Amino acid sequence: MNFYSFSSEEPVLYHYTGKFEAPSPEWTHITRDLGDYELIVMTSGTLYIADHKQHYEVHSGEYLLMAPTPFQHGYAPSDCSFYWLHFSPQRQADPETEPCLTLPASGAIPKPERLLVLLKQLQDAIRRYRNLSYNNYATSAILMELFCQITVPVDIHAVSNGHGQLYQDIIDYIRWNISKPIRVSDIAAYYGYNEKYLTTFFKNQSGVSLKTYILNEKMEVAKSQLTDTNQSISQIAYSLGFADNHNFSTCFKKITGFTPSSYRECFAQRLLFHE
Repeated sequence: MNFYSFSSEEPVLYHYTGKFEAPSPEWTHITRDLGDYELIVMTSGTLYIADHKQHYEVHSGEYLLMAPTPFQHGYAPSDCSFYWLHFSPQRQADPETEPCLTLPASGAIPKPERLLVLLKQLQDAIRRYRNLSYNNYATSAILMELFCQITVPVDIHAVSNGHGQLYQDIIDYIRWNISKPIRVSDIAAYYGYNEKYLTTFFKNQSGVSLKTYILNEKMEVAKSQLTDTNQSISQIAYSLGFADNHNFSTCFKKITGFTPSSYRECFAQRLLFHE
């Protein structure tokens, strides 16, 4: 696999960005000369894209970082949607002599909702502020977020003390059931543990209570949906297992300090493309 390194001592240069939605299931990516780096973050479907050396199949929740190439093209119909971000480094970075962000060309994104919020913030800022320096640093922050997600261990203590598998099983259960009401007793019963033991175990491993972790994860997904979709707040609340809009709004404000409506308004201007 290819790896790309960018200096972390100076921002990259932002070029342009947007969100793309395929106009039909038959859409195929255009053939063109790619003159800069392009970061693609998939939100739905599968993208079939290639450069002059390799074919890629990029699924929802994954990313692809493409280097400049004389032959970027689609090789199959792609019914999908994704964020795209074009940028270039100010100079060639040397990872052996300076601090760098070194990223694999492709992979799964552990927390895609965090990346989507940053991409949406960048798009909103482009229209709101029209400040090139802001755009450069915001683009660098997106690369840094991706770098940290795929290189920093989720929990050092859980790995080092031999309980990594149970801890990861709990994380996976929450991720799989994020659209449902999740109770600690449900997780305990699913894995065959005492509820009190599991609560204490998780707090010791992560530093936060299991209930708080569940709520934080739901709010991360909510932030992504508020900024990346036109769903009503009631629809978002229901999709995350809340019984009513009021309960969801109360929890959202407790975690973020914003009401769902005010959070959405902060990042309201999305750059959407269909071609």
